[in-house]
Amino acid sequence: MKPLIKTGAAHSHYHGFKNWITELRAQAILLTILLLSLMLILTVGVTFLAYQQISQSLAESRDQELASVSAERLSESIEAFVRGLRTLANQTEMQSGEPTLQQGTLERGRDLVADFTTDGGIIILNAGGFVSVTEPFRPDLIGQDFSQEPYFEDARTLRTSTFSDIIKEPGSGEDIIVIAVPIEKPDGQFMGVIAGRFYLSFQRLGQEIQKLRVGEEGTAYLVDRRGRLIYHPISRLIGTDFSSREAVQRLQQGTLIGAVTSHENGQPSTVEGYAVVQVTGWGLVIGEPWAQVVEPAQNALKPIAVVLIVGLITVAAFVSLGVQAVTDPIQNLVIQTRQVTAGDYDAQVTLSRIKEIREMGMAFNEMVEQIRKYRAGVRQYVADITQSQEEERKRIARELHDDTVQSLIAIGQRIELTKGMLDDPIEARTRLSELRTMVTGAIASVRQFSRDLRPLALEDLGLVAAMQYLVNQLTQSEGIDVDFRVEGTPDGLPADMEVAIYRILQEALNNIKRHAHATEVNVLAQFTEKQIMLIVEDDGCGFTVPDSITDFASSGSFGVMGLQERAQLFGGNIEVESQLDKGTVVRLIIPRRSDLSPFEIRNNFSSKDSKVPQDSLLAEEIS
Repeated sequence: MKPLIKTGAAHSHYHGFKNWITELRAQAILLTILLLSLMLILTVGVTFLAYQQISQSLAESRDQELASVSAERLSESIEAFVRGLRTLANQTEMQSGEPTLQQGTLERGRDLVADFTTDGGIIILNAGGFVSVTEPFRPDLIGQDFSQEPYFEDARTLRTSTFSDIIKEPGSGEDIIVIAVPIEKPDGQFMGVIAGRFYLSFQRLGQEIQKLRVGEEGTAYLVDRRGRLIYHPISRLIGTDFSSREAVQRLQQGTLIGAVTSHENGQPSTVEGYAVVQVTGWGLVIGEPWAQVVEPAQNALKPIAVVLIVGLITVAAFVSLGVQAVTDPIQNLVIQTRQVTAGDYDAQVTLSRIKEIREMGMAFNEMVEQIRKYRAGVRQYVADITQSQEEERKRIARELHDDTVQSLIAIGQRIELTKGMLDDPIEARTRLSELRTMVTGAIASVRQFSRDLRPLALEDLGLVAAMQYLVNQLTQSEGIDVDFRVEGTPDGLPADMEVAIYRILQEALNNIKRHAHATEVNVLAQFTEKQIMLIVEDDGCGFTVPDSITDFASSGSFGVMGLQERAQLFGGNIEVESQLDKGTVVRLIIPRRSDLSPFEIRNNFSSKDSKVPQDSLLAEEIS
């Protein structure tokens, strides 16, 4: 049993949520949250992209400027070393070519290159490219042939300072950088080369770069002209080929200074500023991870996102209150509507402060008031019709009893008297003549009853002739000039519709006869393919037309209400226009082909109120 209970509870919760989600309030709140969420995402996204672009631009500018300044400082440091070498190279003892004199000159000028003698030291190559002097003393290098080294060839050929890329030192095989200055006599005779050597493992050239630090994860590195690392904070990477990196490639392409954002797998990875070390042609690159670049933007967006989320919740709360102010009157309207459906026509809704809902509430209250009046009018109308029916039945019964029945009794008595006078032909003939007169009177009386119950002219002559008969009756009885015109033909109209049109015209003419005091009447019957229009216009005294036809019943005028009821049986409508002393116009419009079936037409009126008897229409016709 427990699982069934849980399943039933879950099912109940599901249906409860399903009902809630269909409510206007829930949908408005969800729609508002959705739109505001999209706006929030869009705002945060655009703001983040803007911050990201700004951060990227600032980072590139900063790294580029830092790389440029650092490259200049490194260039100045190397130039100072080159000036020291050149000063030594210009000494007479150095230009003599004698190793002893050159050694002494080095010892005396040690201060000029003191900062570099602790690395790879200073060596002097004679004009043939052999090592003749080292400082500090390196016996393993004395006498070695370096004539094939590029820096020696460039210094001898170009007669200027030269800077090597990373090369392998003969003998030890270690990676080394060499800065060489040619030794020349005043007459231009080449006497050899004085060179400073820097082992990459000592990282002497990276001392200036080590001071550079961009954030916590930024790096700075130095590459030679072939893109190999002269210096990197990670020592195991020194000597690695970095020529595939975008910043190094741009340096190799001749760009002196710039910045670039590198990408990996389509996403930004690093921001790097780069600059050429002018004196050597090497490249200095300063970079930082992309995450470090965008971190300020992300930090700046956090309070913005919090504020926007709080704003979203606040707006959703206000929207909920606003929607509640809208839905509560609507819910109240639904409740009142159900009360009206149940038969409570005193239900009234409280008017909202919202203009549209207030107008809807006013319209509802007016509708309920009209329904209440209509129901009251219908009840009075039915009561009046029922009373008229009963009175008419009494009248018919009385007339049948006092006239027709008495005539039949008299005829019967005369027949009995005539039987006894058959021997006297003259007397019998006289009695038969009297009997014939009595029978003729009884027949006339019965015909009059039949004519009152059913218009024989309509059955015998058709709708147009029956309407003409009604018009002629008004002219003959009241002396009113009536202009009757017919447009089109009523061929094919159902018999019930013909009776309704006939009775509507009869009631309209009777109203003119009783109340209008008119001298002229115009009747137009128009039959088209789509509708029938009957217009009855008089020049009588007129009256004030109420706002609704149901108001006629309130004032005791049931005739017009009867016209409306008859018209509605066939989906039609009655319009009444009138002004005091300016006559009245009654306009009937009925669709030629009603959507209602004949059975629905016969039962339409009775279905409106179960208290109305089925023969109420007949009673109204008789009255």
